[in-house]
Amino acid sequence: MKIQTSIKPRLDGTVKVIGQDGQKYEFVADQHGELCCDVTHKKTVAHLVATGNFWPADESDFDSAIQLTKTETDATPEGSRPSLDHVEPTTQTKKSKKA
Repeated sequence: MKIQTSIKPRLDGTVKVIGQDGQKYEFVADQHGELCCDVTHKKTVAHLVATGNFWPADESDFDSAIQLTKTETDATPEGSRPSLDHVEPTTQTKKSKKA
């Protein structure tokens, strides 16, 4: 499933995620400037969508993503929520100007 993210990209313009399957997924800008990646592992899709920072790029995939998320949530202990520990942090190098 093609997934988009709202996470601010790294300086190289990407967001990198290690999936639940151990595979590295790299979100890069598509032709519209949206950060997207094809994520083939269903548990990874469910985990990412459940964070609220990722969603299906294609509107027709919303129902499938919701179902996957519900399945993942049902298997997750009550009160816990997927974390973003697997997302590589953004490196900021902006220098502030002093007035």
